Amino acid sequence: MKSLNEVSKREFALRILNVLTTNLESVKTAGVDPTIKVGMLKDLVDASFADEDAQIRIAAECRTATAKSRASTYAAYAAASGVVDMIVGTVGAKEPFSRELRSLRKAMSHATGTGTADAVAAKAEKKTA
Repeated sequence: MKSLNEVSKREFALRILNVLTTNLESVKTAGVDPTIKVGMLKDLVDASFADEDAQIRIAAECRTATAKSRASTYAAYAAASGVVDMIVGTVGAKEPFSRELRSLRKAMSHATGTGTADAVAAKAEKKTA
């Protein structure tokens, strides 16, 4: 059953359980008592559907958490950018401190993951200390 996907495998198990349950007496008459197998299969099918439900719920929670994370990150960035604009507007765009702050924002947008932004941030933080 390698070609069956997860949903198909779960449905197959459920259908076999239903067929066995419906035809329990016929199977017993034929000389096989599937009672233990029906109980085992029912437990496995129930667990499979419960686990799938949990997976769907967790995936939805992850999407919600991702959206929340993105929104709070955007809010933090917008607030920090607003602070930079306020400082630059107050002390003047030509002041070295203003240039450092603006260069940090520019470096962050152009050098994500290269370490350049970290170097500029460290330099700006030293000057403010």
